[in-house]
Amino acid sequence: MNVELASLRKTIDELDEQLIILLSRRFEVTERVGRLKARQQWQAVDFERESQQEQRYLTLATQYGVSPTLILNIFRTVIDEVVCNHRSLIND
Repeated sequence: MNVELASLRKTIDELDEQLIILLSRRFEVTERVGRLKARQQWQAVDFERESQQEQRYLTLATQYGVSPTLILNIFRTVIDEVVCNHRSLIND
């Protein structure tokens, strides 16, 4: 295999691992948020917060030259999972 290609793939693998680690940390924090919401009997979904975050994601995507559609799709998936987790905590 080409040495340059192997090196680039190694870098991609390292970045993928970092993304997964960050997602894991994010879900740990959002679980704490969900437990707080459950204790306080707050709604699982905060539409105002989601709207603010969407605007923030668009700004960051543009700032870093990443497709805004891609970023919104990724975070929609993450947020949907978080909301599902929050609902399960509230219903326990």
